Amino acid sequence: MKASAYLILLCIVLSACTGGQTSKPLTSRKKQPSDTLYTKQKAMEVYGYQPLRALQIIDSAIIVGNVSPVWSDFLRARIYSQSVADGGQIDSLLGGPDKVRFDSAHVIGERLLRHDSVKTSLGFQQDVLEILVYTARQQQDTARWLRWSQELVEVCHAQGAETEALRTEAEVGNILCYMGHREQGLARLDSVIALLDNAENRHFNELDATIIALKRKINVLSDEGHYVETLPLARRIIDRLDDYEQHPDDYHDSTYREPADSAARADYIQFYRTQAQSFITAAYALLSEHANMSEAYELIERSVREATAREHVARYHALEQQILRDQAESRSRMMTFFATASALGLLLILFLAALLFYQNRKIRKKNRVLVRMIEETLPLSLPVREGSNHHSECESSQKIKESTPLPRREGAGESLSLFNQIDTAIRTERLYANAEIQRKDICDRFGIRRDVLNLLLTDHAGGQSFPAYINNIRLSEACRLLSTEPEKTVNAIAEKVGLSPRNLRRLFVDQYGMTPTEYRQGLQTI
Repeated sequence: MKASAYLILLCIVLSACTGGQTSKPLTSRKKQPSDTLYTKQKAMEVYGYQPLRALQIIDSAIIVGNVSPVWSDFLRARIYSQSVADGGQIDSLLGGPDKVRFDSAHVIGERLLRHDSVKTSLGFQQDVLEILVYTARQQQDTARWLRWSQELVEVCHAQGAETEALRTEAEVGNILCYMGHREQGLARLDSVIALLDNAENRHFNELDATIIALKRKINVLSDEGHYVETLPLARRIIDRLDDYEQHPDDYHDSTYREPADSAARADYIQFYRTQAQSFITAAYALLSEHANMSEAYELIERSVREATAREHVARYHALEQQILRDQAESRSRMMTFFATASALGLLLILFLAALLFYQNRKIRKKNRVLVRMIEETLPLSLPVREGSNHHSECESSQKIKESTPLPRREGAGESLSLFNQIDTAIRTERLYANAEIQRKDICDRFGIRRDVLNLLLTDHAGGQSFPAYINNIRLSEACRLLSTEPEKTVNAIAEKVGLSPRNLRRLFVDQYGMTPTEYRQGLQTI
């Protein structure tokens, strides 16, 4: 009961040290996935310019349980397929040749499409198919590019995402043109542009899909050398971007493609405006209209400088904030570690001290009680040698034994006399010290039959078996030696009485409920 009380007290102290610093409930202190660096959101925030870091975050997120295996595969496939600038690092990480990342993204994407959780979710299917389309486009694999694009169109229609379906229809038109089906491909591109390019339809998702479709057609026409036809398409992109820049709130539709803030919106506009101006510049250059080309080139150069300056400033602030967060988290973790280690160390010391004190006290009390019980009930003792310091309790046990009348039967006098001869010989000649002593040895020594010896033990040794009778004598002698020869080890005493240390310990525990060492310690406290 006292041990339980000590443990309960220590648990209360530990709870006070680790959780008593705040009055908030436990649920409010539980670390949420958004509080850690290892989430899919964190990985997606950095994969564009730190793909290896994003992959490390995904690996850690799996370990801490923030990302499932299916999601980790999806995120890796997205990083593999869309990491262009630093793609060589991923190729090296995968241990393959140049652009092996696209092969890996394709394999993962096909595996995901077969997974049950993807089959039952149209949204998940759309995300995976977009990765496969992008991968096939990067690899210029027109067959797979067309296949995945057509499947993506069907999935988008199935979930009512008509704008996304039109966006992919433009992709299909582009592919058909590359495959030699020019008229069919341009017809599809024109159809998509006609449905999307509506000045009255001010939604960002439609605006973005329109720009993508216009770019697809410009690329097709440029490859065919129809540069004059690309000019109105590129100017249409600029006109739509100008309108978006002047009326951003009108285009707000909360889709995931929409820029998150004004800075991201400015980058978006600048990026596509520069591309459109590049198309115009290239067209004028190839048409030998140098005046118009120079004007368009100056606009591009100015746009690039402005975009580059904004990008550097934004990246500097992002890195600065990240460094500050990392430093704060590092300091917090260090302080928490030292505080926890100190508290646990102190509690451990207190616990060990209390446990040691309690155990010592318990052992001393137990030994005192058990030694008295052993001395009071000690079995047949050896005769005390002259000059020995045998314990008084052992002597009294011998006197009790000698004074206790034995049950008598016919010939009881002769039977007792024979038993005393045998008992005296075993004790004085230390026959018990022979670990191999057997019942037959005694029978041969005194010329008696086995049944006679059994009868003697039944009449004069309390009905004990021969092994139990010998072991009781050994235990009695062991008790005496433990008391009178403190310099001897327990192992030496065990050997002296004809037992192995293990057997002596077992017999002591079975007979007295304590070990020989505890018995000796108990003698010292009496």
